[in-house]
Amino acid sequence: MKIIPVMDILNGIVVHAMMGEREKYKPIKSCICSNANPLKVALTFKKLGFKSLYIADLDAITGKKPNLQLLKRIAEKTSLKLMVDCGSFSYIQPEKIFEVGVEKVIIGTETLQSTKNLKHILEKFGWEKIVISLDAKNGKILTNASEILNLPVEIVAKKFLEMGFKKFIFLDLSRVGSEKGINFSLVEKLQKKLIHGFLIVGGGVKSLEDVYQLDRMGVYGVLVSTALHKGKIRKEDLINFL
Repeated sequence: MKIIPVMDILNGIVVHAMMGEREKYKPIKSCICSNANPLKVALTFKKLGFKSLYIADLDAITGKKPNLQLLKRIAEKTSLKLMVDCGSFSYIQPEKIFEVGVEKVIIGTETLQSTKNLKHILEKFGWEKIVISLDAKNGKILTNASEILNLPVEIVAKKFLEMGFKKFIFLDLSRVGSEKGINFSLVEKLQKKLIHGFLIVGGGVKSLEDVYQLDRMGVYGVLVSTALHKGKIRKEDLINFL
């Protein structure tokens, strides 16, 4: 299983995401990095041995311009494989994001207005390059797309799988940064629906045991942030996975 570190960028710095309450996000305080500069944080992850990095461009997600030049510097200076969520921008013009060195573009349900254009994007870029993020809060899918509004997360996952998508993130925003632990029962439901897909789980990781539990469940990957910055998961803990 892959362990993938997370950077949430807001106003050009790395912030500590907390349960989706973005107005309360503050610069990270970390035991592995001295400041909240995105490039320095990314370089720290590289030194720890990570090969990939998940970036949530919260500026773009909240309606501002995406941090494309920043993403380009991170890609060039670290050589990390970047998977990036730039909000609605990512499914309008994903080629702009690929041009700066991003490997995979994330389409999050939270900023999705409609599922109508997704098949065209899939045909143009291929399922290897596009990741669907099933954004949920308190067990409910977050979206503006009427086609999937109010549906259970696992049913939405199945619909995207039937469209041809194979890479998925389940992002439990109500648990992000909370160290409450993973919603394993919902993850299990998703695993059953995504037999022919790849599932990455994010939100709530509190310890290495959560990572091992997901590994035993056959999950493809896990997103981690708070547990790394607080030293709950250490470099020596990562050796078996990296």
